[in-house]
Amino acid sequence: MILVMGATGQVGSKIATQLLSEGHEVRCVARHFPNKGLFAGAELWQGDANEVSFLEDAMRGCSAVFVMIPPNISSPEIRYYYNKFGEVAAECIEEVGIKKVVNLSSVGADLESGTGPILGLHDQEARLNEITHADIVHLRPTSFMENLLSGIPAIIAMNRFFGTVPEDAPVDLVATKDIAARAAFLLANPHFKSHNVEYILGERTLTYREIIRVLGQTIGKPDLEYVEVPDQEMRNYYIGAGMSQSMADAMIEMSNAFGNGSIMSTTARDNTNTTSTSIEAFARTTFMDAYNKALSSDAARRSGPTSEARP
Repeated sequence: MILVMGATGQVGSKIATQLLSEGHEVRCVARHFPNKGLFAGAELWQGDANEVSFLEDAMRGCSAVFVMIPPNISSPEIRYYYNKFGEVAAECIEEVGIKKVVNLSSVGADLESGTGPILGLHDQEARLNEITHADIVHLRPTSFMENLLSGIPAIIAMNRFFGTVPEDAPVDLVATKDIAARAAFLLANPHFKSHNVEYILGERTLTYREIIRVLGQTIGKPDLEYVEVPDQEMRNYYIGAGMSQSMADAMIEMSNAFGNGSIMSTTARDNTNTTSTSIEAFARTTFMDAYNKALSSDAARRSGPTSEARP
């Protein structure tokens, strides 16, 4: 039995469905399962993974586990949140005696300061490494390509994509399906020993100039513009969108660390950490699908009810 935490998330859902398609026994853990049909054949454990008793019970009988700390943008103290959640996962692995662990971490987790929310993953790697009986792989992916989807409303409304990273700064993005593919392989073939780190850096290094050009051409907006936003303006936007001040500050710090290259300064791209999904392929599939769906919803909202629809 393989346990997947965060089974309804961007990475966890893809890990679970891939393992199920390969015929593995899978136990999915999530707070809610809005689409249970996606996990046909799996054991669904619905509950709070931040509760020791629940997570210990879920881990019992599992040969390997995928662990991650789900984001919480409204937490009033983001590093405290990461540590409290991470402590529960580590305690359960220790108590149950799990032997094989795949941990979702991040690029920059080796750094001790200046990386915003990634500092919580730095703490979690150190915490898990104290479990001597477990063999662990810390996956350190770069930023998700799927994060680009958050820019779709502004693209539709203003033909602009807003960010804080300089337009020509080197950027590495990875599709979540490529992260999930590696995690699923490790969970299904847990031959790794000791404590290890693997980077996952996407198909190639880009810039936002190139990214926005590809997205614009794909959706029929060749004049799509990238707009670099001052930190304080973006912070205000984040807080207005529901982020806590702590999370907003952490996100700005992380963006700056990506923009100035400090996060990527301690790793280098090679054949082992380069994945297959290009920005062009992502734009044609995931981004285009999400854009068309948002465009349809926006058109429906603008049209409103017709006179014939009156009771």
